[in-house]
Formats: sequence, C-alpha cells, structure tokens
Amino acid sequence: MINVQIFKTKSIQEVLDEVKDKVRKKPQDADLRAYLFQLFSLQGNWAKAVEQIKLSAEMNTQAQPLALVYVGALNAESQREQVLQGKERPAIFGEAEEWMALLMAALEEQDKEKAAMLRQQALEMAPEVAGSLTLFSDENKTFEWICDGDSRLGPICEFINNGRYGWIPFTLIEKIRFIQAQGLSDLVWAQVELFLLDGRTLVGLIPVRYVPLVSYTEQDDQANLSHRTEWVLLSEDHYQGIGQKMLITDEGDVALLDIKEMVFNHPSDA
Repeated sequence: MINVQIFKTKSIQEVLDEVKDKVRKKPQDADLRAYLFQLFSLQGNWAKAVEQIKLSAEMNTQAQPLALVYVGALNAESQREQVLQGKERPAIFGEAEEWMALLMAALEEQDKEKAAMLRQQALEMAPEVAGSLTLFSDENKTFEWICDGDSRLGPICEFINNGRYGWIPFTLIEKIRFIQAQGLSDLVWAQVELFLLDGRTLVGLIPVRYVPLVSYTEQDDQANLSHRTEWVLLSEDHYQGIGQKMLITDEGDVALLDIKEMVFNHPSDA
C-alpha cells in the first residue's frame, strides 16, 4: 500500500512515474497494477484506472469482487461528470421530490441567472432535516439543518451503488455509517452504509471530491488528495466546491473524511 505521507515530498505524477517504471520491470505484479489504479483515480483518469484494476484482478483472483466495485465506481464518476455538466440526469435512489427536479433543471440551464433562480427555488423548497454527527475524533455535533457545501447539490447525498451514480435526499435517510479512510482510493470514494427510512440498507460509495472546474490534472495535488476545499462563486450566495466534499450545518462546516456517522431525526421518530 502506498503511504499517503509520500506526497509530502513527491507529487502524484512523480509517484505515478515511479510505479510505471516498476510495472515495466514486473508487468505481472498485481499489487503494482493496483497502485496504478489508485494513482490514476487520484488524477481522474477513469479509463486508465479501469484498465489497471481489471489487470490487477486478472492476476489476483481474490481481488476480483473488490475490483468489480471499483470498476463500477470509475464508470459512475464519468456519469457524475455528465450530470453536473447538465448533460445527463442522476439515478434517484428512492422517491424523487419536486425540489430535486429543480436542482437538475438548474444544472441543465445554460443561462446563469435562470440557473441561479431555479437553484434558489429548489433550496427554499427542500425540507430541513435535523440530526447529529459523530466524527472519527469521537466528537459529537448536533444540527438543525445540513446540506452539501456545493449549492448545486443542497441537501442531497451523492451515492454510487452497483456502478450507478445517483442522488438520495437526506429526507429519506435514517443513518449513514462511514468506514475510515485508509488507502488512496478512500481519498476518492468513502465506503458507506446507508440506512433508509423505508427499511432498506444500501452499501456503496460517496464521492469524496468535487468534480473539478476543468480537469483533475489541472487541479493541484492538495485538492486531488482531498487535503483542502475551496469555493468558487456561482451566483449570489451559491458556491461550487473544489477538493474535498464539505457538509455545512447551522453549527459549522464538517469535512466528509472526518465523519464516522450521520443520524437524521425525522418527525416520524418522535
């Protein structure tokens, strides 16, 4: 496993070049192929990442189930980029609500002022959901409302399940459990369990990073490694995220990778 500390002294590209050299000498090394998959994923090179994870799984059959998950995630990232560019619509894991349709329409709208109006209308219509957060530091936080810091998403959970990218509103979620990040791929996708109000439990991934303004290769390594977040103004009071996903609440902001568990308090719980 590549230690993330290596990026304190080397760039992603430098480490990638080193691993490529090792693969040329040991082309049948499944672990090296898996490293390439992780590094290409950090750079948003989904096609090359798919190629390497498939090769790694061919060489190490025990890794095939996990490889299947990540091939699905890589394909879903391409879908995600299309959705956030307004070229496709996300899968809806649950019941679609009117305000979600307005968020989609805002993404598809070419006129910035009209898009801002649609987005504002959606955010005003979306119900607030209270709840609590438990962090990996064991700190607990309560909130009266929560949403993605990226205004294009609002109170939506981006979710990848069985190779599909989709949206689940926080209004339909009872609880989300996160597995703490360990490897490089965990800086790209957080492994989660979603417990829905309808009784279903979904196992899947939440994208850790926002889709870049241009491309991952044109972003700095700190953003690609989920080490920082910054905001680009879309319109008055609306922002697009760069780097690690952040959730905003009435009590402050929380980085996605810090969260161990999210619990939502719905009126029916009373």
